[in-house]
Amino acid sequence: MQNIIEIRGISKSFKTYETRSTGIAASLRRRYHIKKALDEVTLEVREGSITALLGRNGSGKSTLIKILTGILYADSGSVSVMGLNPWKERMRLAREIGVVLGAHSQLYWNLPAEDAFKFMRHIYGVDEAAFKKRLDYFTNALNLKEVYRKPVREMSLGEQMKCNFVASVLHMPRIVFLDEPTIGVDIPSKAALKEMMLEMQKENGTTFLITTHIVEDISVAERIFLLEKGRLVFDGSRSRLEHLFGNKRVVELSFSGGAAPRLSGYGRVLAHGKGFARIEVEPRMLKNRSFIEMLSGRNILDYKVAEPGLSAILSKFYARLDKKRR
Repeated sequence: MQNIIEIRGISKSFKTYETRSTGIAASLRRRYHIKKALDEVTLEVREGSITALLGRNGSGKSTLIKILTGILYADSGSVSVMGLNPWKERMRLAREIGVVLGAHSQLYWNLPAEDAFKFMRHIYGVDEAAFKKRLDYFTNALNLKEVYRKPVREMSLGEQMKCNFVASVLHMPRIVFLDEPTIGVDIPSKAALKEMMLEMQKENGTTFLITTHIVEDISVAERIFLLEKGRLVFDGSRSRLEHLFGNKRVVELSFSGGAAPRLSGYGRVLAHGKGFARIEVEPRMLKNRSFIEMLSGRNILDYKVAEPGLSAILSKFYARLDKKRR
């Protein structure tokens, strides 16, 4: 696979200001600051891949998406999306991409979503037969058959988000940028969106770049980029992230009355109460003979082993970043 997106050392700053007074005097006493949203970011995205772009608030995720789609321009560095400069060749680029910006709708409040879909068909020059076939597929897959013909104002937020997704992919773009795409979307619909992304990737080789705060949304991502204060601080697979920051296992066990099992020699005890304990251990401890004998003891009623979720892994990652900064 070749790179469909190439970013080389891009930076982007914004001028902001604060005032320390009110009224007319406020406009005369502004104090200006330069905020660096992106700082020498370099990355590549393979064609046909699903990639997640993560980061805390203010990390530069949305700024990067807006640069890649031509809404903003970079102050320095170079950007290539399908061989095009996004802000210099925006019209050409727009015909080949789809964009879902969670806070910005492509629908019309007093009109049915169907009208927006037809409008998109004419903008992108989609053949009517192909349009009907695609619309039927997307509305069935996302359970929108009873929804897309009613005015947008009568839809739930989740229904609006799903219709926004449909409006962005009806022309079968080569790249789809999803910025917080599942705001207000229920669990079955999130699952349907993931299945659709995988189907589009498999059948059409569609590339997806997702930014989100909902870590469950990136379960389909093959690669993860992490931004922190405008800098790229991680580039790799989810398994690599888990290996670096989530290689512990949590063992929860319940035991009957009498003496509680000794746990301190096996790992970090997270909780220890009457008839219940939780301990964090290294993966290799699960094969330790002494540990296995302890779990097999007569007074042990039950136990389970859990791997840390991505939320916990990211929390550890951010905690390490904050510790380095102190």
